Amino acid sequence: IVREMSERRSAESPAHRRPIEDDALGSIVQRLVTPATSPEAYTTLDLSRSGIRSLAGLAQITSRLEAICLAGNKLQGLHGLPPGLVSLRAPSNWIRFSAADPVRFSFARELPHLEEIDLSANEISDIAVFSGLRHLRTLELTRNRIHSLSGLRGCRRLAYLGLRDNIVTDFDLDAAEAPMLATLDVFNNRLRVVPASIADFTYLAKANFVKNDLEKVEVHGSPAEPLRELRLSENPLLVRKSGGVIDMTLWKTKFPGLKTLYLDICNIRQLAQSTGEGVWPSVFNLSLRGNALQPSLALDFSCLSHLKNLYAPDTQMVLPRVLPSLNNLLQLVLCNAGLTQLPSNMGAALPQLRLLDISNNLELVDLTPVLQLSSSLEVLKCRAIGFGLLSTTPHDTGNLTPVTPAIAKWTSDGVETFPDQNAANGPQPAEECAVLRRMAGLRRLKRLDFRFNRCTIELYAPPPATMSASALDSVLSPQIPSTSVMGDSGLPNVSPISGVGASAGRFDEESWIRQDQAHLASLKLTRQSRLIQRRENYWNLAAALFPRLEELDGIKVGRH
Repeated sequence: IVREMSERRSAESPAHRRPIEDDALGSIVQRLVTPATSPEAYTTLDLSRSGIRSLAGLAQITSRLEAICLAGNKLQGLHGLPPGLVSLRAPSNWIRFSAADPVRFSFARELPHLEEIDLSANEISDIAVFSGLRHLRTLELTRNRIHSLSGLRGCRRLAYLGLRDNIVTDFDLDAAEAPMLATLDVFNNRLRVVPASIADFTYLAKANFVKNDLEKVEVHGSPAEPLRELRLSENPLLVRKSGGVIDMTLWKTKFPGLKTLYLDICNIRQLAQSTGEGVWPSVFNLSLRGNALQPSLALDFSCLSHLKNLYAPDTQMVLPRVLPSLNNLLQLVLCNAGLTQLPSNMGAALPQLRLLDISNNLELVDLTPVLQLSSSLEVLKCRAIGFGLLSTTPHDTGNLTPVTPAIAKWTSDGVETFPDQNAANGPQPAEECAVLRRMAGLRRLKRLDFRFNRCTIELYAPPPATMSASALDSVLSPQIPSTSVMGDSGLPNVSPISGVGASAGRFDEESWIRQDQAHLASLKLTRQSRLIQRRENYWNLAAALFPRLEELDGIKVGRH
């Protein structure tokens, strides 16, 4: 078929044409030839996963082609593509470009009009082959063998550079060669320093340095004014030389326009100002997941008074008794933070707070400050905290405080006895309903989660036995539906941040829902009418008290 097609093409035109040499490509082009169309009419072509090994001759068959996708083939080179291409996607091939090649491929010579290139998951080690592409805007080279950026020159319109999972050791890209660079992604490389020269990229708005070998962020020199998002997570040596301290005085001078900062798993022990007082007014989103354990992380809230989202699960932290005013804070996530108390002025300090997640703080027993958030709070998550059963004495004024636990006593004949469970200080029937009644002022609640506490433990299926203590913080995603906890929708996530994957031990919400449905069925099968009635009463009361409620304890209200 390939030979006949080549002979027919040669017979149609006296010009010398190079025949298609690859059988897989030849058969595909043959199928494109119909009485109504021919390959020459196509401007876009998708040849993904077709087993193609060579592109020789394709340019003569598809001279008008502007965009082509060659993902998942067996290509080792790109010779044969039509020169008018604007978009080239060929991830997951065997393409190699090395400085040691006897005849070096040049994109500027072979494909000078390219604006978009995706060559992820290949074997490219020489980034210089992309030099001179004056129209190039997007260059994606994830999972290759790039070790240096100094060879990239003459890409004056380049706006996005993706170099995830390479072996770059030094950020030596000359800003004059890519002056329009706006997004830089060097996730999982071997960089040791974020250089001060990052300020030379006058359009750079987003930079991802997650999971490198960073030991230093150079904060001297000119300020990086355009930078809006900086990701430095999973660099445990980042602040080792400074004793775990981040000097916000220097950082706010270097990054005056920064809005989003990711510092997860960096062994940070303190964020404070070295001199004077002031505010870092640009920072809206701060992520501190998995930092200091002992001693607890010290955070200067007065410098971050413009925060909108603070995400710090798995980070031991002591909140001040009186919190400075954070009038713009919308979401606060402090799961597994070792909290023993909440600030007494939460209502005044956090007037706009919509989401509060304080799950898995086993020593947190007083939730009274939460009641001050009645005017704004929409999502409240209190899984596995320590307030347990609550007092329901006639003199109770609504405080969410614990009662004295039942303590075993020994009689004279050595028999162990326990206090009467119906005594005034003992657990009361339907204590979960008493919790809801005390929360009745939170009329704006849309999502409420009290699972895995003493007052609700009998109503639902238990948490998985394999779930670690720190995994409870992600029983539910820490965000309002359709809204990122960090306020940056459209980014690849991280964890809340793109780049940091969840551990295998994380809680599977859908699996737990199925487990709870089976648990409820078993209650009905064994005729546990008391527990079933308690659960129904609990749900009915929640629906009556919170008219906007959409989800209770991880279950959609309508589904129940």
